[in-house]
Amino acid sequence: MTRVNKRVVKKYKKGGKTSKKDACYYKVVRRYGPKTSAYRSGAMAKCRKVGVRNWGEGGKKKKKKRR
Repeated sequence: MTRVNKRVVKKYKKGGKTSKKDACYYKVVRRYGPKTSAYRSGAMAKCRKVGVRNWGEGGKKKKKKRR
């Protein structure tokens, strides 16, 4: 059984060409802004590698309750 990535795919027509934008695209653009940059393209590659749900959750830890 193969694993299938569930990504939201939207198609937009721009000048006769169709481009696909997935969930990683929207998540990275929210963080890095609408302008194109090397940081954004690198983040998009990492997001697609690890998956949308796992990307960007690195530094968050649950707090332990002390008595």
